[in-house]
Amino acid sequence: MNGFIKRLLGFSIGPVGGAVIAFVTIPLTTHFVSPDEYGKAGMFTVFQTLMVTLLYLGVDQAYTREYNDAKDRQALFKNALLLPLALSVILLFSISLSSGWISYLLFGKNSYHFAAILLGVMLVFMIMERFILLSIRMDERAFEYSVFNILIKLVILLATLLFVLLIRRDFLAVVYSAAIGQIAGDAYLIFRYRRLLVYKNFHLDSILIRQLLEFGIPLVIAASVASVLNSAGRLALRTWSTFYEIGIFTATVKISAALSVVQTSFTNFWVPTAYRWYSEHKDIFYYKVVSDSVLLFMSTLFFLILIFKNLIVWLLSPGYSDAIYILGFLCLQPVMYTISETTTLGIVFSKKSYLNIWVSLISLLPCLVLNAVLIPRYGAAGAACATGVSYVFFFWGRSHFSNKNWTGFPLGIHFAVILIMFAGALVNAFPLKYILLLNLGMMILVLVSQAGTIRRIKIVAFARKNTRKFSKN
Repeated sequence: MNGFIKRLLGFSIGPVGGAVIAFVTIPLTTHFVSPDEYGKAGMFTVFQTLMVTLLYLGVDQAYTREYNDAKDRQALFKNALLLPLALSVILLFSISLSSGWISYLLFGKNSYHFAAILLGVMLVFMIMERFILLSIRMDERAFEYSVFNILIKLVILLATLLFVLLIRRDFLAVVYSAAIGQIAGDAYLIFRYRRLLVYKNFHLDSILIRQLLEFGIPLVIAASVASVLNSAGRLALRTWSTFYEIGIFTATVKISAALSVVQTSFTNFWVPTAYRWYSEHKDIFYYKVVSDSVLLFMSTLFFLILIFKNLIVWLLSPGYSDAIYILGFLCLQPVMYTISETTTLGIVFSKKSYLNIWVSLISLLPCLVLNAVLIPRYGAAGAACATGVSYVFFFWGRSHFSNKNWTGFPLGIHFAVILIMFAGALVNAFPLKYILLLNLGMMILVLVSQAGTIRRIKIVAFARKNTRKFSKN
């Protein structure tokens, strides 16, 4: 148990440390870069995320699946890396040949050739980083894994400081600092683990590569749809709105992403625990207690963010004041995802991973429709609303397919609380005079509606305390 906790803490240091550094980087950037300029930089990030997800081809997930059973892990690493790396190099050459068009697509002008080419170079380095870090993680070198995650984020922060304080204060400062910081951090990682990249006496295993692709392609479809879902708001804003609206939306997404630390930390703990409980035929009561507890924690955290939203958004700088109206909707994304981790177990236990494709499509459809309807009139607020609604559908889709393939448990209280949270996000989208009192009232309503959960948590905690006392005696 002590070893498990140490590994859990070791792997958590990276996400938590990275989130803290990112949280410092956001206000540092927004205080020097206007929303219009930040919106252009946001498009660079969107395309980087979409492209790297496609380039992985799901082989990264297949690599982790095969790692423990592989007789020759060096050969597995090199065969797994080969195709994504080759595709990223081809993409780099393609971007170099059409840098003007890529520049116009991202930034609205065809003159930023160097920034476009940096995107291609960055993707090549990110592919190598992904597989090296996976190798470290699968070898269970938790502290080392976290250190390198933090190192890369720290180099990006230092590059950002250098650019905005000494060189320039436009969108290119954000783009160059992100790209050069990422490349510099990855370069050290690659040098440190250069032995993994020595292809001397390499044997191309076409059978292994085919197996990796067979497992990975369905996953990359689901991952690509999920990436489009996460990027749809900014892509739609690029089509029907302005860079100012993209900047407001992007900055608020980064603030709400701080909640992803809770999501990552909980998932690292919950997934292996749920698998163990399932193998031990644990009663459904325990799964429900965990799910209800997570619902209570995340809903309370959600309303605390709304209550203190002015203080949180103040960090961004006065030019981003409109962010307070969309923070609620965008916080629904990490909140819904975290809660759904406790209600999606039927999909995992039944090994029907293809159902995640349907979940992603169920989420994406309302997102696309609402973006098309709302953004031309409401801009970033419309995109945020579409994102919030889509993640409510995401929760429903995961929970629905899970209950179809497993015993499951009633989710009435979940949907009631989600309805209150969505109402909270909606009223916070308007400049209402007594919004603080409304938020406090809705938070109290959420806590009262989950009084049964609070009682059960107390009972379970009391029972465990008595058990420990009894075992000591």
